[in-house]
Amino acid sequence: MIKLANFLFLKDITLAVKENIDYIKNEISSQEQLLESAIKSERFFKRNKKSIITAGIVIVIALVGYSISNALQEASKAEVNKAYNTLINHPDDSNAKEILISKNPSLYALFAIKTADLNSTTIIDEAINLEIDPLLKEILVNLKGQESAKILSNYNALIDGYELLKDGKTDAAKAEFAKIPLNSPLQQIAKNLEHYQGK
Repeated sequence: MIKLANFLFLKDITLAVKENIDYIKNEISSQEQLLESAIKSERFFKRNKKSIITAGIVIVIALVGYSISNALQEASKAEVNKAYNTLINHPDDSNAKEILISKNPSLYALFAIKTADLNSTTIIDEAINLEIDPLLKEILVNLKGQESAKILSNYNALIDGYELLKDGKTDAAKAEFAKIPLNSPLQQIAKNLEHYQGK
């Protein structure tokens, strides 16, 4: 009986030692894999060291450049807005006028529209001669009392045609809508008005 108990005890010890050995093998295998991946990563870094550092430097330079560009744009916007507000409050301020003309001529054109005096067209003439948005230029020309070239004349034809439709003058309205070029974005509106006869 003692021999049987000793045999069972030795069998349990052998199984426990075998389990411990398997556990140790698994741990060593995990550590080997970790060490192997660390070595592979180190080799990859050594092989591509220059490329990785260059990419990092390029990313840092791009981020710094982007930040500087945004800061400069914001400073420019702030300066232009300050000049515009100064011109609104003090229309004779030549420094604010020069800043606005040089940095944002379209905003100066809007200032000219806002402060336009029908008796004096000096500001309007000055704004028309700047490199500004074509629509603003059309508005300024129209504001000055001259015949507008394209955009506003199409709009005026649309409005005039609509007024004629409201008055029941369908043929005159069609003639007015015919003044709008086929490639104009207003052409579809004119066709709809013509079809529904302004209703």
